[in-house]
Amino acid sequence: MSDGVRLSGVIESPKNERIRQYRRLRKRNFRYREGKFLVEGQQCVAEALLSKYVPECVICSSKGFEAMTAYADIMSKLSVPCYTAADEVIDSLSATVTPQGIVAVAPLVHVDLDRMLGDKPETILVANRVRDPGNLGNMVRIADAAGAGGMVVCAESADPYNAKTVRSTAGSLFHLPLCVGDDIASVIEALRKHGYAVLGADAHSGTGMWEMEWPGKVAVIMGNEAWGIPHEEEAMVDGMVRVPLIGHAESLNVSAAAAVLLYEIARIRSEGKSEGGKG
Repeated sequence: MSDGVRLSGVIESPKNERIRQYRRLRKRNFRYREGKFLVEGQQCVAEALLSKYVPECVICSSKGFEAMTAYADIMSKLSVPCYTAADEVIDSLSATVTPQGIVAVAPLVHVDLDRMLGDKPETILVANRVRDPGNLGNMVRIADAAGAGGMVVCAESADPYNAKTVRSTAGSLFHLPLCVGDDIASVIEALRKHGYAVLGADAHSGTGMWEMEWPGKVAVIMGNEAWGIPHEEEAMVDGMVRVPLIGHAESLNVSAAAAVLLYEIARIRSEGKSEGGKG
């Protein structure tokens, strides 16, 4: 039986030096300089605690502290400090209108692209100039759920450590191998070097996903929400794939399109393995 979360201290003012330092992590340049970011909400903080990315600390309101008792054993085992804080302290760290009262400080989770590809994942999702943090976070969650082996967030996309992005991942940020910041040309070059077929997704052109002969190792590039993949970048890929639009919708949201494509790839591969087993 757990004796509950062991309290490491009480923080009463947003002017507290520790809080002032952590509040700077709401800005992208400080996150990358310090190598850590803010994780907000019980679900995301719990996933951080259950991952290999051990949080530096957890800061809770009185209500949040009660919720964290479910993870007391894990926090004790990992020696993660837990502080209670006044609501105004939590508000100063939070990017939501109604904070859940739980914030963790966690190390950045992304890895080098060659290291990711060296593990030979079958499917990679690439976000190229996906600007909306919510869309990007949903794509991380979808890639994790659909069994993709990793995701590349190219330069000019939203920051995966943006508060809204982190919340939208619902903790999948701590499960899915992630690479951040390379330009699309360098990403495609690296993918080819590691034997991947590189496909661009488009709403209106390319081979329909039901007719596509999916390669054994494939990377799917999702472009910008408004204009997709620029024509000059279409010339870099091995082919284009589209999600059939059966009704009257003009297109799908980029994260919805990513979900449909990744699950189609997973379905085809699952059927292939089943047929292989029957032989």
